[in-house]
Amino acid sequence: MKRYLFLISALILFFSFVCLGNMHAQTTDSLRLSVLKETLDRAVQIDSSYNEKMDFSVSNMSIAELFKNIAKVSGVNINVNFSAERSITCNFKQIRIIDILFFVCKEYGLDVELVGNILSVNLYRAPIKEPKLKIDYDPDKKEVSFDFTDAKLVNVAKSFSQKTGVNIVVPQKLFAYKVSSFGNSMAIDEAIQSIAVVNALIAQKKDKTTWTMYQGNEDKNEAQQSRFSFSMDELSVDSLGLVTARISNGNIRNILPDICRRLKLNYFFTDNLDHPTGIYVEKVDINSFLKVLFTGTNFTWRIENGIYLFGKVNENGSLSSIRVIPMKFRTVDKVMETIPAELKNGVEILTFPDLNSLVASGDQRKLMQLISFIGEIDKSVPLISIDVIIVDATDSSTREAGVSMGLGKEPATTSGTLSPGVNFSLNANSVNKLINSFNGFGSINLGKVSPNFYMGLKLLEENGKVLLRSTPKLATLNGHKATLKSGETKYYKETQTNIIGTQNPLQSESYQWKNVEASLTLDIVPYVSLDSCITLKIDLSQSEFTERESEDAPPGATTRSFNSIIKVRNQEMVLLGGIEKSLSNQSSSGLPLIARIPILKWLFGSSSKSKKLQKLNIFIKPSIIE
Repeated sequence: MKRYLFLISALILFFSFVCLGNMHAQTTDSLRLSVLKETLDRAVQIDSSYNEKMDFSVSNMSIAELFKNIAKVSGVNINVNFSAERSITCNFKQIRIIDILFFVCKEYGLDVELVGNILSVNLYRAPIKEPKLKIDYDPDKKEVSFDFTDAKLVNVAKSFSQKTGVNIVVPQKLFAYKVSSFGNSMAIDEAIQSIAVVNALIAQKKDKTTWTMYQGNEDKNEAQQSRFSFSMDELSVDSLGLVTARISNGNIRNILPDICRRLKLNYFFTDNLDHPTGIYVEKVDINSFLKVLFTGTNFTWRIENGIYLFGKVNENGSLSSIRVIPMKFRTVDKVMETIPAELKNGVEILTFPDLNSLVASGDQRKLMQLISFIGEIDKSVPLISIDVIIVDATDSSTREAGVSMGLGKEPATTSGTLSPGVNFSLNANSVNKLINSFNGFGSINLGKVSPNFYMGLKLLEENGKVLLRSTPKLATLNGHKATLKSGETKYYKETQTNIIGTQNPLQSESYQWKNVEASLTLDIVPYVSLDSCITLKIDLSQSEFTERESEDAPPGATTRSFNSIIKVRNQEMVLLGGIEKSLSNQSSSGLPLIARIPILKWLFGSSSKSKKLQKLNIFIKPSIIE
């Protein structure tokens, strides 16, 4: 009878488990469909297009393709995040889009997510059920019983600590590590050791209430981090060796060993570095971290043979470091002039032109500031090519007309030209022949002239244009002067008279040739701004020779100059004009009163009129050479 009762009880228990499992599955599925319907209802509220009705009939079409066609026809936004392997066969008449989506997601195990007005369709993933974790503790007997399978180690450690009051420290990389174990009425220490051994872990007791678990030799090093002075939240190092520190109340003597062990650096203390401090930095290298840490202290460091030496700076300059700072883009010449006096204080800096470098020695913190400053000014200097077009134009015109007569010391000779202008000089015989040719007309008798008489006749007009053009090309670095100079040199004779002796003085003469120069000088200093515009500082000077006062006198000179500052864009041309010279000369001579009467003034006088216009234009086109 008992046997039958046992079988009946077992069957009842089995069916109870089955029913409970079905009820749980139905509850889970009902919850999923409820969330699905709620999400689709929100989609309808955002976009009413989901309420439109459609007719369609498909056979063996992929569900992904079906959703794409629905989105294309109705204008709704649907994103499909699963493969096109699943297919569907159906026939719908006047059914809402929202009902189609609900039906397909329900029947084919899909889920939806609403982002704005975009509906994203994904495969449904049932929530992962955490395995049952059973840990019981008897505080009177101080014994613990446990039973769990494939539980996360971090959950086991958390539950164990809550029940027993003993902390188990787990490295972050072992949070998801699955463990299984069983024990009944075991001491706390034995239970922890048992859990570790069964799951190939190592348990190490730190004190009475704290244990550390790690896996193998690699995690043993991580477990040793629990002996560090600061937690991972206060001081950490990432995979690139960058340091993050959030320490509000610390001491330099504790921070330095901690960070050196985390970075696996060799270090040595030459002094006691006891100094309270606080530091907050985010992902900086070790040198920047030490620079910030030692700011406001008399501590410093240097690196020798890969070992970081830490200590105090005294009057003798202990722990001074020596660094060679090479220039990457600019020359070392004149770099010393740009370094501020504050950076030079306490640091010895020498130039080493052979390697285009600076050699600096002194406090490591000062050297780091100096290296940072040199890095900021050691940039590539733009090269500017300057095209210069110089146009010097001269326009001149001269007119001369008149008759000149007189008596010379001796008879003159008839000579002259008819072309390109009339310029004749007649002697007495020629004039008498001319007079005789007029004597036959009426009662006119002009007589004859004396043998030394002469007469000059001039009718001349000259026009001239001279165009001088040169196209030099200059190149210079940003902020440096480029100079163009073109000119000519003339010489003059300087005579010197010397008297030698007093009783019978002798006079001697000596001379030497000296030179005078006239030139065109153009100085340009370019400055390139961040917007690729070029500011030009221009200085122009032009000098020219004038006529000599006498044969041996030095030539005269005239000078014209101007300076300006202009701004142009890259490869734009600018015209510099305004240097213009205008000369005008008009003169006449003749008999008083008669020389003013028209027509007669040409017979009894002469006139000369000249005009000269000279203009200098300079075109400048700067270009930045990358």
